[in-house]
Amino acid sequence: MKVIVTGAKGMLGTDLVLALAKTDFEVIAWDLADFDITNKKDMEKLIAEKPNVVINCAAYTNVDLAETEKEKCALINIEGVKNLTLACKECSSTLVQISTDYVFDGSKESYDENDIKNPINYYGETKAKGEDFILSNLKNYYIVRTSWLFGKNGKNFVDTISKLAKEKQELKVVDDQKGKPTFTKDLSVALIKLISTKMPFGIYHITNSGICSWFLFAKEIVELNKLNCIVKPCTTLDFPRPAKRPKFSVLNNNKFNLLRSWESALKEYLGELK
Repeated sequence: MKVIVTGAKGMLGTDLVLALAKTDFEVIAWDLADFDITNKKDMEKLIAEKPNVVINCAAYTNVDLAETEKEKCALINIEGVKNLTLACKECSSTLVQISTDYVFDGSKESYDENDIKNPINYYGETKAKGEDFILSNLKNYYIVRTSWLFGKNGKNFVDTISKLAKEKQELKVVDDQKGKPTFTKDLSVALIKLISTKMPFGIYHITNSGICSWFLFAKEIVELNKLNCIVKPCTTLDFPRPAKRPKFSVLNNNKFNLLRSWESALKEYLGELK
């Protein structure tokens, strides 16, 4: 099986390529310098390869900056996905699109795969529109929604809190947003299982198991790092941000086996950094 990974040097892409290297798949890893999903001409390169599967890890992910960089965000998350969808359709490839919990508004305590999308920030809006184009134009697809990613090869909450907790005696972290932290290594293994076992096409929610707030997540990070920093809860109102966040963005994994707990994944991740 020939698999192309786009965004191969990003946080998820890096771990995914490493995990794929342990399989019998023929893997082609493309980052922006090799392949630009927003460039229609680059699609000829993909079509010529005739891959069995394309896993799209390329995305615009800066939630706050997306509110002002709307054109750039839409170009990558909507137009780029459209290009990949049509290219995959032409060469009969399966597209695996990585999506987000932020396609939901947070008015429910948790979300199923078929729940109606209603994003409350521009980033979420672009990811939802990317999903919609795939749903309308492709039969061979996996839309994989995940949340609160952390991993070695990109900016993430775990690294930010670890750094701040070493510099400060006290941190305030919001306690009124709940979700499921997800380790890129675990998600990578799950994505490989999805394509290798040829699970039914459709929308999947794949996260580590267990629910927490950003405050509880931060508290666990500080405790596992054995840092002398007090983490205190606060509300979203105490930390206004350019982009609204859903109050609840818990994804129910109804169609895929539960991954290990986020606490176990976090412990392993922090251990790898030492």
